[in-house]
Amino acid sequence: MTRPSAVGPDWSNRAEEVGWWFGGSILGPTRRFAAAIIITAGPWLVAVAALAVITTSMLPVLGKSALEDLNLSVIYAFCLAPLVAGPIGAVAARMVRRAVEESAGRLVSEIFLTAAITAGLLTQALAMILCMALGIAPLGIAVALIFLAVSAALLWVGFAVLCAFRSYGVLIAAFSAGMALSVACTMLAARVQPTVEMLVWSFSAGLSLTIALFFLHAFRRFGRSSADLSVAALRLKAELWRSRILVISVLVAICGVWADKWFFWFGPLGVQSSAGFLHYPPYDSVMFLAHLSIVPTFASMLLFQDHDIEAAIAVFRRSLKDNATHAVIRESVERLGSVVLSGVLRIAFVQGVVTSGLVLMSPLLSETLAFSFRQLLLLQVALIAVYLQSLFYLAGSILVLCSQSRLFALVQLLFLMTNLIGSFAFFSTMGVSAYAIFSASLVCAVVTLLLAFRSLRLYDYLVFVGENDSLYPDHPGQTQTSK
Repeated sequence: MTRPSAVGPDWSNRAEEVGWWFGGSILGPTRRFAAAIIITAGPWLVAVAALAVITTSMLPVLGKSALEDLNLSVIYAFCLAPLVAGPIGAVAARMVRRAVEESAGRLVSEIFLTAAITAGLLTQALAMILCMALGIAPLGIAVALIFLAVSAALLWVGFAVLCAFRSYGVLIAAFSAGMALSVACTMLAARVQPTVEMLVWSFSAGLSLTIALFFLHAFRRFGRSSADLSVAALRLKAELWRSRILVISVLVAICGVWADKWFFWFGPLGVQSSAGFLHYPPYDSVMFLAHLSIVPTFASMLLFQDHDIEAAIAVFRRSLKDNATHAVIRESVERLGSVVLSGVLRIAFVQGVVTSGLVLMSPLLSETLAFSFRQLLLLQVALIAVYLQSLFYLAGSILVLCSQSRLFALVQLLFLMTNLIGSFAFFSTMGVSAYAIFSASLVCAVVTLLLAFRSLRLYDYLVFVGENDSLYPDHPGQTQTSK
């Protein structure tokens, strides 16, 4: 890249100069990787940042009991939101991507709005049921929790949709503005009215701003029509039904990640906070920290999909469009397989380096966070378990790439069941440990990697026959028109 000359005080030259610095060979990849981290793990980073700021600054003001309720309100909200918003966001993103490619963005805004409303209403219902089941009180905390859960669900859908039409810059800017508002409102509330309800509402204000900016950008870029809203709603409903295997798979995958935590929350060791939240702090704090180590895999996989994999698939599609021979098609499939294999190995190596460093640093982390010796051992096993879980995630992404939705659903169900059964078995024999999620991740990573690379070798068969709905009159994913 040739560095632009900066002559005179021309602002266009200054902007070009800034672009040169941040788009160079060093800062360019760094900036893209940082953006990928926000895009793939933004909502979780929100929760982590909020809990860190609140815990360090509000303990003298709120007291330990109120601070515990505040932290659990955020954790519960970000636990409930993806259960609904994850599946709906995935389907909405697929519809938006298709709308951008095939119809110049028609109905994008309406699909986004419909998906957000659906996810918000279902999350609200789920949060209300949970509040009544646990007896969350006082009412102000319950209402604030419901609003925060709905905001988190809309944020999840917004991230998925904006990623689908690749508005990464707007996503990052809106996210940053919302987080700045959350911090400002939280600090102001701490001075004026430092209650759990007020702090939760203050944190929700930043999420609301981010969501509003998402919608504003979508409306400005693609327009909006109230007449098309019903059309978008019907199409979303039909797509959710056609993609029900994927919807169920995403839901099961999210439940699988939380299964071991829920086992301790609702098990004999679970404790109840003053507001009624169930939790188990010795396990939750360790696993919450361990799960943060998977963020590099999420970010790397996004960059890998948007560049190398997309280019390799484009070569395969071009060979089909050009009516190439079977030998040429097989060559493009083998090239896709080698690209995916090399990318997975690179990501696994980077994640392994990160995990190894954290395992070596675990005594220092435990001392800083005042963990017990048992929690230190728990953290070390959990970090290795999350590394295996990252391999499972990579392999699952390959299955989705190959349209192996049924296999993806089965391996996610396997992970959920092995995590639950392992939690009970290891707790009965060893007490509190992370060996349940370690065993589940190990088994599912091995099985899913074998299935994933087998599917890659059969990619052309799956496109023409295995996942071609038009060949199967009774195929559950086939529309009435194709019948």
